[in-house]
Amino acid sequence: MLIFTISAVGIIAAVLAVILKRDNPSAALMVSIAASVMIFVVIMPELTVVISLLRLLSANIELGAGHVATVLKIIGIAYAAEFGAQICADAGEGAIASKIELGGKVLIMAVSAPIIISLVETVFTLVA
Repeated sequence: MLIFTISAVGIIAAVLAVILKRDNPSAALMVSIAASVMIFVVIMPELTVVISLLRLLSANIELGAGHVATVLKIIGIAYAAEFGAQICADAGEGAIASKIELGGKVLIMAVSAPIIISLVETVFTLVA
């Protein structure tokens, strides 16, 4: 199963990073980043399956392609922000990690604004 590959890469990288950290912290960080990228590459095919499934669902319901595209953008922003923040946190840059997370949250709010407006309009239509 794929999770065993992901776990093995993570565990090996963690052990290497711990060994390297005391003598060469920059090499330990590079191991961490390389492992993160490798894991991301491994999960990309699975992510495309999920995106295809969401597109198939959107074709069968009246949600609309625009809303599904927005949801996919939100998911992408969330994953990218989390990935970047974790890399920064691994490097010991918690402040930068926090700013990446904040940036992700702001971008998610900006991208989701049309859905929120549509939802509010629907609620007001039902109430009126």
